[in-house]
Amino acid sequence: MSRSTATDPAFTGERPLLPVLAEYLEQGESVRWAARPSALSLLRSKSALWRVGVPWLAFWFGVYLAGWLSWNWFAPFGLVGFALIAAPFIMLFESDRTIYAITSRRALIVHNGKRHEVVSVPFRDMDAKLEVLETGGAAGHVYFASGRSTKMRDTDYTGKLAFRDVADAQRVAKILDAARER
Repeated sequence: MSRSTATDPAFTGERPLLPVLAEYLEQGESVRWAARPSALSLLRSKSALWRVGVPWLAFWFGVYLAGWLSWNWFAPFGLVGFALIAAPFIMLFESDRTIYAITSRRALIVHNGKRHEVVSVPFRDMDAKLEVLETGGAAGHVYFASGRSTKMRDTDYTGKLAFRDVADAQRVAKILDAARER
C-alpha cells in the first residue's frame, strides 16, 4: 500500500506504525492518528499494585527470616507479592504490541502480541459522546463504544471500549470527534 493512501493529510501520531497498520486498512481508508499506549501512563496507573506488592512481600519475607514461617508457607505468599510487583511490567510488555488508530471510517485496536486480536468499531457504532478518564498528567483512557464484552482487553467492567493509557487523552478525543464529524 502506498504511503499516500495510508495516511490522511492531517495525520498526527507515530509514523513508524503506519506500515503495520497498512494490512488492516480497507480500500480507500486513511489513517488520521496512530499510537501505542503510553508506558509512563500505564506504569503510573498500575502503581497501586506496587504499593500493595512491595509491603506484602517485605512482610512475608521478614516473617520467614524471623523463623516464624517455613519455606512451604512462605513460597505461596511470596509468589503473590512477586506477582503484584511484576504485573505492571508484564502489562507494559504486552502494551508494546498494541496499536491504537483512528482512520477515516473507524477506530482500530490491533494487538500483535501472543493473543493476536483486532478490534474495529465503525463511527456509526460508537457512543454519541466520548468519555475521557485522565489517569495523571494529560494521559488517560478515551472511551468510545459501550455494550462490548467485558472479556475484551480494552473494555472496562461495564463493557465500555477504550483507547487505554494514551499519552494525551483529551487531544485523542478531539481527533476522534473530528474524524466522526467528517
